[in-house]
Amino acid sequence: MDALTPLQAQITAAITGKNIIIKPNCVYNNVLCATHVDALRGVLDFLRNTIQTTQPIMIGEASAYTTPPGTAAVYALCGYPALTTEYTGVTLVDFNDTNQMPSATRHIWAIDLTGTQAINVSSAFLDENNYVISICRPKTHNCLTMTATTKDMCMAMPLAVDKHYMHGVTAATGLNAGEDKCLSYNVFQLANLFGPKNLPALAILDAWEGMQGQGPVSGTSIMQYCAIASADYLAVDRLAAKLMGFSDTPTEPMNKAAPSYTDMRYLVWMSNAGLGNYDLAKINFIKGSLTELTTYIKRYTLSPNYTGNPSYETIWTGGPPAAILDQSGVRDSSYLDPKPFLAPQFRQPSGRNEMIIDFSLPKGFLISLGIYSLSGAEIRRLGEEHLPSGRYSRVWDCCGNNGSRVASGRYIIKLKFDSREMCGHVSLVR
Repeated sequence: MDALTPLQAQITAAITGKNIIIKPNCVYNNVLCATHVDALRGVLDFLRNTIQTTQPIMIGEASAYTTPPGTAAVYALCGYPALTTEYTGVTLVDFNDTNQMPSATRHIWAIDLTGTQAINVSSAFLDENNYVISICRPKTHNCLTMTATTKDMCMAMPLAVDKHYMHGVTAATGLNAGEDKCLSYNVFQLANLFGPKNLPALAILDAWEGMQGQGPVSGTSIMQYCAIASADYLAVDRLAAKLMGFSDTPTEPMNKAAPSYTDMRYLVWMSNAGLGNYDLAKINFIKGSLTELTTYIKRYTLSPNYTGNPSYETIWTGGPPAAILDQSGVRDSSYLDPKPFLAPQFRQPSGRNEMIIDFSLPKGFLISLGIYSLSGAEIRRLGEEHLPSGRYSRVWDCCGNNGSRVASGRYIIKLKFDSREMCGHVSLVR
């Protein structure tokens, strides 16, 4: 509660009228991998005693188990069922059960990284009416190096039946020849879905006890006796990297002797794309200080997979597929940036049809954005300029370059960047 009290006014304003969802981190059958039940008690005490005394609160997770007892078994192992009797209005929700929480279809990279793959994701992380609280402990990870808020959110989104598409492989070691390597890119994709919706609305790092070594499904205890909370989940992850002993100096290529906060490359991409702040110099401490935080730093023993090339799922021998990333003169793809993220959506302010095209750039690009017919003819040019990394929105008023309204039908939205391009389709109905 000490980490949350300084944020009480901010949380009170943001939580009003929202559905409250607490998202713990639960992995398989190891309690040390999971958010401790007492950490959940601390959050519930804060909500019930200082903000919401009666509003329903859901505790939700989507276990990787695809068969019963599934998520319920993980909850039982962690002692979560007791919370439903200790606190009024608290329920446990299995995001894999679409009767409890609806799902939606979204796209991530296909396992061969030459196209996209449709997956089912929980709507819990897509609805702006939800106030999602992510709470997890710092842990090592065998391919993303670190588990904190971003990893907690992104791996909870896909339903169990589709989680394997995030990795693109069934093997867990990452050491087998020919394994596909898409997890970091898929984390970036999913973060672009929940990040612009200001989700999670609150991130909590329960660093009382972390887990080092054989993460994410096993490991050993490491005690730190502290906690961090913020409405900026990337800032929490940046401080998690510092608490785990990662260097503040970027090291490229990766250095096994001095692991760097940049080894979690997907977090750098997300910060560059404007999904949060991963810049230590821009973090403002409401309570405590950076100097105080340094007294809690422990050098975590990393996964045995950490060999100086820790994010193995972003590295290809001989370079990445040309269809995915520009590999000109680059041998190590872990330092390349993924494609921009493009998200078209309709809005109807004042009864008029307008299309808002949102996109994020993980690095600066010369871009061209336009609307095209299915035959490839340009309908409307929306922009041609060099943009630095960040999040952007452009409005299409559903008119052509000549100012006339276009007819109902299916159109292509094309975002060109450098010598590459990405497309989305949309149907316009008058």
